[in-house]
Amino acid sequence: MTGSSIAAAHGARGAYASAGSAHVPFALMALAAFALYWASSFHLDATHRTTHFAADTWFYAELAKGDVLGRISGSYFLDRIFRFHPTTVLMAAAWMEIVRPLSVWIAPEHLLKALFALVGAAGVWAGAWAFAAIVPRRQALLLGAIYACSLSVWYFSSIEESKIVGATLSALYIAVYLHMRQTWTLRRAALLTTILLLACLNEIVAGFLVVIPLVDSAVQRGLAPRHLRWIGTHALAAPVALAILEGLMRGRISAAGYHPEGATHFSMLLYYIAQNNYSLWGLHAFVVKWLFFSIAAPSRDASYLADANVNYGGDFEPLAMHYFSSPASAALVILFAALLAASLLPRYRGQALGGLVGVFAGLAGFALLRGVFFLVFLPYECILFSSPVVLAHLMLVGVPMAVSRVPAKQGLLAALAALLFLTNGAFIAGP
Repeated sequence: MTGSSIAAAHGARGAYASAGSAHVPFALMALAAFALYWASSFHLDATHRTTHFAADTWFYAELAKGDVLGRISGSYFLDRIFRFHPTTVLMAAAWMEIVRPLSVWIAPEHLLKALFALVGAAGVWAGAWAFAAIVPRRQALLLGAIYACSLSVWYFSSIEESKIVGATLSALYIAVYLHMRQTWTLRRAALLTTILLLACLNEIVAGFLVVIPLVDSAVQRGLAPRHLRWIGTHALAAPVALAILEGLMRGRISAAGYHPEGATHFSMLLYYIAQNNYSLWGLHAFVVKWLFFSIAAPSRDASYLADANVNYGGDFEPLAMHYFSSPASAALVILFAALLAASLLPRYRGQALGGLVGVFAGLAGFALLRGVFFLVFLPYECILFSSPVVLAHLMLVGVPMAVSRVPAKQGLLAALAALLFLTNGAFIAGP
């Protein structure tokens, strides 16, 4: 072997080692998030606070009893969630079989909660990796920490619910796409399509994710068919998933399928729209909860309109002024507003992000489309469905902060993460 080839071999090994070591901080953050979420799950369970925001935790608790696939046809709860969220059900069934030997020391219900904590932690890694495609690694880690401490991510990672699975698949989709647009390959496109299919099988509205590459491509290259061909093929994952889901429904007629709420996706949509009472107050409540409460809890108490008779643990009263009821949340709001405003001023505005206009437009389009859908579908339970757009919202406001020329911006981002941890930690701890 010549000297040049030896140097090349060492260089290749160094590149691989460097690429691997670059992920170590992200992996450590994900590990810390897993520990936080799993520890929180014990506390929320002990204090009977796992049904806030209309979470159906008692449905998913059935997954801890084992023989999931064998019991689906005989269990209303399992049949219902399998109809609409088979990705979560099949993943949980496999997980419970894998960790069954550990049930000698750890209760099955806590092993099940560990799965959702692990899924949430994977989403934290994906979120930080997505930020790393745009901003320097240190800022990406801080923004990843903010994502990890966001309320709907933290809460739904700490209970049994399909929503964190949808959030993590959305985060993976965004991360893979951001890295793929730097170097497009058929393998990465296939991976992105697989993620989209799994996300749509977990909740069909994940099909809105296609808006991100569609808008980005349109902004960059226009609407020429030759540029959109791969996106059209990629988008077929959504109707394929819907065909599978509707096929499961038609083939499994049981108690869960007779009521219009649980029969088909279309019947469920009409069922809820018919019951909704749209008003200006309702629009205000939706916007406040969708944009702000999903990220930072406005108070420690979320028992507003709670009803134990229907397993509804309650929600936050939709008043943003509650943020000023505690020093931590008040400081969080003030610091966030000041940092965002400063990062948009010409004096402190960061490097030009012209090449990312399409990405930001796509993220905004995805967030807006999902928001409008749930405003029409289930506006009063919007926090339940908010976690898949948290990353998009944070990228739209966090990236300008991270690339700004604001003095001590890294320390300010760290302070934001710390204040968000204290604010949402106070809610998790309970009133």
